[in-house]
Amino acid sequence: MSNKKFILPYGDALKDFLTLSILSQADLKNLLRKRGVFFAEADKINTIPLCIKTGIAPSELDELKEKVKTKEDNPKQQTQSIEWSGDETTLLSAIQDDLDIHDITNEPFKNYNIIGTPSFKPIANNPNNIELEFTIERHDLTKSWDKNTTQHTGKVSFKKSSGNKSVNMSFTHTSKETKIVASKIIKAVVKGMKSDGLVQPETQIVKIRFNDFDNASRIKFLKKLSQNQKSNSLYFLDTKDIGFKPDNSMQLPDEISWMEDKINNLIIQGQDLHSTFFVKDQQYHPFLQVYRLDTDFSFEFDGVVGECRLSLEFSGFIVQRKNNAEFQINVTKLRITENESGVSHNKIKERLLSSLESDKLLLHQKYKLP
Repeated sequence: MSNKKFILPYGDALKDFLTLSILSQADLKNLLRKRGVFFAEADKINTIPLCIKTGIAPSELDELKEKVKTKEDNPKQQTQSIEWSGDETTLLSAIQDDLDIHDITNEPFKNYNIIGTPSFKPIANNPNNIELEFTIERHDLTKSWDKNTTQHTGKVSFKKSSGNKSVNMSFTHTSKETKIVASKIIKAVVKGMKSDGLVQPETQIVKIRFNDFDNASRIKFLKKLSQNQKSNSLYFLDTKDIGFKPDNSMQLPDEISWMEDKINNLIIQGQDLHSTFFVKDQQYHPFLQVYRLDTDFSFEFDGVVGECRLSLEFSGFIVQRKNNAEFQINVTKLRITENESGVSHNKIKERLLSSLESDKLLLHQKYKLP
């Protein structure tokens, strides 16, 4: 039993593991429910002390570690844009020759390293549609009970919009560290473009944030983004989950006044939820802060056929109480019925995420506050 991987964490080591942000309140709540333990308020501040006092079984540890791995391996995508002043200059030529990903991400006490020397490459030989894929090696050290080295991937993409008016930027990340790396790369590339006069110095990166909308327009944004997908490559089927809370800054109508001072977060699960009165009856929209839709789609492209569930979410609005939470999409379920070319699941997920990229920006522009 000298191998630390066979030692169950306890005390501070267990506390460090359970407080990982990627383990949600629901994860711990469900674990305790299996023990027959129920909480009126299942916040981590209540569930973690109990887990530390009672300890954790090997099967429970395996279950939580698998949740961490699954959530991190699942690609998530965020999309941004910036005004372009470089006319016909290609994006590939706009990348500065001295751009060094290792220098960009160099910082003291980081727990990861970038593997190799990644660089931007054109997609389909188009110098105005470029991407950089990277892999990091992360070193996890949680006190004395475990030590792991894991690899995680990420991708940064730049694409000119039609008319050369703006550049769409997206990054796909898995772990928290790949998100950090992707954000640093975008920031460095934009800084270089500004110094070369391709982007005006005062121009800001446009992000899709929760507080870009009022309550009613945010619902329109989420509804249109999901239900307007009617092509074979991505076809809307059903709304399965809706996450929302009442806007506590407003006086609620009598019909939904039961929520007042009682509901901090409500998730409705079921079928055909886009037809429920919460979504269909627009008189309630100004009073509801909808932050997440989980929606089912069918898809067919390049010999790949199947169904998926996409989570459209302003991540961080509920857990971190961030009114400026940035919008992101991730694939929570994937079922493949045909895959003639043997495309990997992660590549299929990336293709599904990118299929919503242009619509995200157009609908953001349409429904955001002036």
